[in-house]
Amino acid sequence: MTQHSTGTSITFDRATKTYPGAAVPALDALDLEVEAGELVCLVGPSGGGKTTALQLVNRLVDLTSGDIRIGDRSITDQSAIALRRTIGYAIQQSGLFPHYTVADNIATVPVVLGWDKARIRTRTAELLELVGLSPVETWLPRYPAQLSGGQQQRVGIARALAADPPVMLMDEPFGALDPITRVAVQDEFLAIHRAVGKTTLFVTHDIDEAIKMADRIAILKPGGKLAQFDTPANVLSDPADDFVAEFLGAERGLKRLALTTVGEIVTAGTTGAKAATTDGARPSTTGWPDVEATMTLREALSVVSAARADGAIVHSDGSRLGEVSLHDLIAPPAAGEDREGVRA
Repeated sequence: MTQHSTGTSITFDRATKTYPGAAVPALDALDLEVEAGELVCLVGPSGGGKTTALQLVNRLVDLTSGDIRIGDRSITDQSAIALRRTIGYAIQQSGLFPHYTVADNIATVPVVLGWDKARIRTRTAELLELVGLSPVETWLPRYPAQLSGGQQQRVGIARALAADPPVMLMDEPFGALDPITRVAVQDEFLAIHRAVGKTTLFVTHDIDEAIKMADRIAILKPGGKLAQFDTPANVLSDPADDFVAEFLGAERGLKRLALTTVGEIVTAGTTGAKAATTDGARPSTTGWPDVEATMTLREALSVVSAARADGAIVHSDGSRLGEVSLHDLIAPPAAGEDREGVRA
């Protein structure tokens, strides 16, 4: 979680939604608190109530019973329209207005709020820089049809942040992107989240995305019941029940390696290349591939396996940082295993 938080908490207090004619709730007495500045992912199978939970927060659908509070204020204490103006909302395929330019799309909520033109221009330029679309003048006059999918998604994020809302809601925002673009936009958003500290509720069907993105993960069962709410490391190492274990899949041990970067285990004091031998002698690193310190252990393990090597040479900013053995990658030191607090 970022230390610089400009968000506020979101509290679900036995929040329940039963749609007309339904025999069971879509969301069943959900108790959940998202701390200020935290990024929480909602995951689970179809029928788990993920999107319903998200839409209840900005009153796209209304509660059947229970309450949801943003900070210490119930969402029912103001009109739905006024509430939505204080919440950023990003959806799959960006949801940009096709007949608006990039500048007009980002300015949508500030215009409604009555901001003056100079303030809107300044804020729009700041946000385009923040989401990596510069020089700003190049992007302002373009229309969504003139942008790639990744560029549209970046503009969608900028629009959601335009009025500096304390809360962000994201409904599978990267689901329509190709795998390469998706990774790039995920990384971009994580950098933005660290920079601006917005409290974020993020719906995804992809557990790998949740593991990468979230400070904590809420896993929902069919019928909208909360199965587990914990850090990615704790969810992977200690599933609450058989449902969670099955949802995480047989590769949850490998998924856990995605929580730690190679740079973390080097700085945590790995045994390095010496771990590859039984007598403590330092083996040759000839043929060991180069990996960046920012790579996860899972990514580095894939590189090492493809090279049929016993380890890798770790680099950071063009400089050699150290070495990691195959043993280091498979069984990392405890200091590198739990990511809780790493985003501070």
